[in-house]
Amino acid sequence: MRAWAFIAIGLVVAMVAVAGPPLIQLQKDLSAVRARNAELESVITNLKKELDAANQARTEREGAVEEANSEIEKRQSEIVRLSAEVERLSDELKKAIDLAKSTDAPNLPGNSAAQPSNGWQPR
Repeated sequence: MRAWAFIAIGLVVAMVAVAGPPLIQLQKDLSAVRARNAELESVITNLKKELDAANQARTEREGAVEEANSEIEKRQSEIVRLSAEVERLSDELKKAIDLAKSTDAPNLPGNSAAQPSNGWQPR
């Protein structure tokens, strides 16, 4: 019986000798992987914070762009309105000039034959 016990103990010692170093190396590798995993989690956390900040800045800029576009549209409609007003006033001015030319041609400035209505004449 003692022989079997020595054989069994010898087999256990041999298995430990053969399997021990790879298990120890595996534990070291697992430890290194856990440390690297912790680093990567930290990096991911920082990147998520940066992404959130970038998204917030983008949202604020989009709001500013929408506000600016609204202001541009408002100003463009004002330009259209004022252009129409200028066009209307130009037409009225042309009509007034035409009317003045047709009704009172002798009194227009630049007409050398024009005489003042009070009879005064330059000397």
